[in-house]
Amino acid sequence: MDEELLSEPEQNPSFQSSNTLTEDSLSLVMGGRYCTMVGIIGPPDSGKTAALVSLYLLLSHGRLAGFEYADSRSLMALDEISRGARRWTGGTPPQQMTAHTELSDDRAAGFLHLKVRASGQAPAIDFLFPDLPGEWSTAMVEESRHDRLAFLQRADVIWLMVDGSRLTKLATRQGAIHRTKLYLQRLKQFFPDLPRVILVVTRADTGVVSEKTIETISNEATVLGINLSVQAISSFSTNPDVPAGTGIPQLILASIGREPEVAEFWPSSDKDSGIRAIGNVVRGGIDI
Repeated sequence: MDEELLSEPEQNPSFQSSNTLTEDSLSLVMGGRYCTMVGIIGPPDSGKTAALVSLYLLLSHGRLAGFEYADSRSLMALDEISRGARRWTGGTPPQQMTAHTELSDDRAAGFLHLKVRASGQAPAIDFLFPDLPGEWSTAMVEESRHDRLAFLQRADVIWLMVDGSRLTKLATRQGAIHRTKLYLQRLKQFFPDLPRVILVVTRADTGVVSEKTIETISNEATVLGINLSVQAISSFSTNPDVPAGTGIPQLILASIGREPEVAEFWPSSDKDSGIRAIGNVVRGGIDI
């Protein structure tokens, strides 16, 4: 059965070849209203694009708990990056869930736009998300190259993505902790006036990160004077006890304007909430 993913955007702006909005064209979205810009950084394969795809799929099927879709000025780009996930049928995932991000202009960031509305409330909230190659984040750490990440100075919140599976495995834990600390150090070095930073622990379906590990990273942020909170997510899942999309609604809520209340790192209520429905969409195949 065919189903329209999302309604048409309010108007049809011009896109670069990758269909994302360039920094120069952000005025198409930001003109006349406030937009919440989310800075997303992290090494390659840390789950940056997967989180955006999961968010898009939840919204497009009306299953982002507490939120509903309002509009998008980059609908084609969102559809493009989600193609792999939408081919997940018969319970068998495709070889690659999301495409590796490649930008036509190596010097400029590409942005995705989503307008969401808290269920039953107005006004809607405009989000701008960068979809960047992980190599750009790596270059900031290893080569001190941060010019392509200058937009972080205008971000309202930063998502620092870390692969949770690397934090749970003994063989990779210390390396992942060290790497995450380096990201925090470089962020503070190059962007002293940092906004709130959310440590987004991805692939939470592979295991729960220990409190000691989280505390070690949080202590580094405190020393650096960084306001750090933590959110575990599972963009996709092969674990029946952790539905795909778990933590995404909470991450979006935590990214809105004000500092969120301190919440349990891995809320048990997630398992019983409406976001379980996305497991039927992503894990068992998407009927579109």
